[in-house]
Amino acid sequence: MHAQIKIQMDNAAFEEPGAELELAGILRDLAKHVEYGYRERVLMDSNGNRVGSFKITGQPRRFAR
Repeated sequence: MHAQIKIQMDNAAFEEPGAELELAGILRDLAKHVEYGYRERVLMDSNGNRVGSFKITGQPRRFAR
C-alpha cells in the first residue's frame, strides 16, 4: 500500500512569508480527511485553487498471527 501526495507550491498562496504556513494548513486539512477514511482527495490552497492531490493505492498488508 502506498500514499502519494503532490502539492504545487508556485502560486500566490505560497509567496513568502507564509509559504510554510500555507503548506501546513493543507496538510492539516488532509490529515483530518484521512482520519475520516478518505483514500483520495484534491488539495486546495487558502485561495480556493487546486494545488495538488492525495491518493492511497493498494490494499493494507495483512500480517499472520
